Amino acid sequence: MKMERVEVKDLIVSNEKLIYSIANKFKGDIEDLFQVGCIGLIKAHDNYREDMGVKFTTYAYKYIFGEIYQYVLRNKNIKVSSDTVKLNAAILRCEEFLTQKFKRKPSYLEIASFLEVPIYKIEETLNAINVLSLDKEMDDNNLYDFLASKELEKTDLIMLKDAINKLEREEKELILKRYFCNMTQSEIAKEMGVNQVKVSREEGKVLTKLRSYM
Repeated sequence: MKMERVEVKDLIVSNEKLIYSIANKFKGDIEDLFQVGCIGLIKAHDNYREDMGVKFTTYAYKYIFGEIYQYVLRNKNIKVSSDTVKLNAAILRCEEFLTQKFKRKPSYLEIASFLEVPIYKIEETLNAINVLSLDKEMDDNNLYDFLASKELEKTDLIMLKDAINKLEREEKELILKRYFCNMTQSEIAKEMGVNQVKVSREEGKVLTKLRSYM
């Protein structure tokens, strides 16, 4: 069952605090971020159904964050908030500790449980930090040049950044190390404790995936 239609103004007013709480996770013109968040809210309202078994605010959260996140990707001058940076540092420390404890990389759920924060905060923090780190890394466009040399049609760096953001975490790390940190396959293999053949094979798979995304 579709959610009952309401006036856009009433919809925004009733969810104003939610939008501002998400917008405040980024450093930028708060009113610009709020307006972008309103677009996400409206999209959520148009797609929400009351029989989904989830509260509208919970459903709308991802739409609002996603809309602001995409806006931030297109605006390099926007940075993440200090609270987000602090939580990211805690996540990294937690990940290192749990990796040693479990002898494997922990899941987002395990990290969230250990830090006693909702899992969506883990996901949104890592997404926001990726915006900041990729903005810096994109100043070196070796990967863009590489992809272009493979007879791809011209694609701007924003599209490349979006494509990289669709990769799994391990895939993204491999690409960043190879093309933005200028590490050789041998260096990465040594760091990962695997042979160079495996790194080369994985790199080929990731590049193929990137091309498909672009």
